[in-house]
Amino acid sequence: MHFFAETVSAETSDAYSRLLGVVVLLGFSFAALIFFVVALVKASRNRTRGWVLTAAVSGLAMLGALTWAVAMVTEEVAKKVAKVEETNQLPIELSSPDGKVSIKVPGSWSAMPQLHPAASIAAGDKIREQYAMVVATPREKFPASAIDFEVMVSEGVKGALKDSKDSEPETIEVGGFKGIRRSISGVSGGHRLAYEQVVIETRSTFYQLLMWTVFSHRSAAEQEFNDIVASFAAEAAPLISE
Repeated sequence: MHFFAETVSAETSDAYSRLLGVVVLLGFSFAALIFFVVALVKASRNRTRGWVLTAAVSGLAMLGALTWAVAMVTEEVAKKVAKVEETNQLPIELSSPDGKVSIKVPGSWSAMPQLHPAASIAAGDKIREQYAMVVATPREKFPASAIDFEVMVSEGVKGALKDSKDSEPETIEVGGFKGIRRSISGVSGGHRLAYEQVVIETRSTFYQLLMWTVFSHRSAAEQEFNDIVASFAAEAAPLISE
């Protein structure tokens, strides 16, 4: 018994106590219901003040127990919902198979390798229609500048869209690395999408961090996307500033 007490958390113990309380209340309510029915029958037949009073008291006891039980169940459900929401707000870290790059995404997201076969990391939230992926390109396969690489991948994104538009590239710092960020929008599959693209340059690799959502949801996704960019981490040492 002592071992059981040590291995059960306070939260679990509290849940058991609430469950036991609900069972007791339901049992009491059922007993009160039976007593109420009997007292009501007796009162209707005998029309005595005692049975009428007994029926009234047992009826109130039944309603009180039911109300209390429902309140306890409602409170427990509300706690579970709040815990799920809290968990969904905590970021989770996703790493590439080789462990060289990682990002943190909202807790409600999950890995989605089907987004792109070449992605080192791919994840999203289907309900909120938010997605992100990281694609790595060894610099030996593209021996040019980060600016040239950024233009190439941007043209690739725009080429896959209809009525595409993009912003001017912005130079930023991402996890100690040089980065270039650009916003792109366009129509795909009948929907206008909003993309945020960041190209990060390390000593050995160009990383394309691409995030997107439905165009009408871009404001709601802005903070999540900014947090993902800020969470980017890579194994290779940052480039030395020129």
